[in-house]
Amino acid sequence: MEIDIIQLATQCPDMMLSVKASDLLTFGRNIKEEILESLREDRKDSGTQDSETLLTREETMKKFGISSATIWRWKKCGYLVPVRVGSMDRYRLSDINDILQAKGGEL
Repeated sequence: MEIDIIQLATQCPDMMLSVKASDLLTFGRNIKEEILESLREDRKDSGTQDSETLLTREETMKKFGISSATIWRWKKCGYLVPVRVGSMDRYRLSDINDILQAKGGEL
C-alpha cells in the first residue's frame, strides 16, 4: 500500500510517523534520482546556452565590419557586452546575431 507522503503531511502536519531505515534510504535515493533526472532534462533544454559560440574581438570586428575603436565604444556603453575568458574578451554569437537582425543585416 503506497501512501502519498506529501498529501499526508499537508493534511496532517503534526502527525508523527515511524519509518524503517531501509524505507527512508529508498525514499532518499528515489528523490535523488528524480532531481538528477530533472537537472539532466534542464541541461538538455538549455544546451544551446552551454555550448554558446564565442567569437574573438577580431572575428567580431570582421563580422560587423567595424574598427577596434567602435567595438571598444560598444563595450563601454553596454551595446555589446563581452564575456571574459581569462584575461580576454569574447563575444557571444547570439548577441551579435541579435544586433544584426535588429538592424536588418544578414546573420
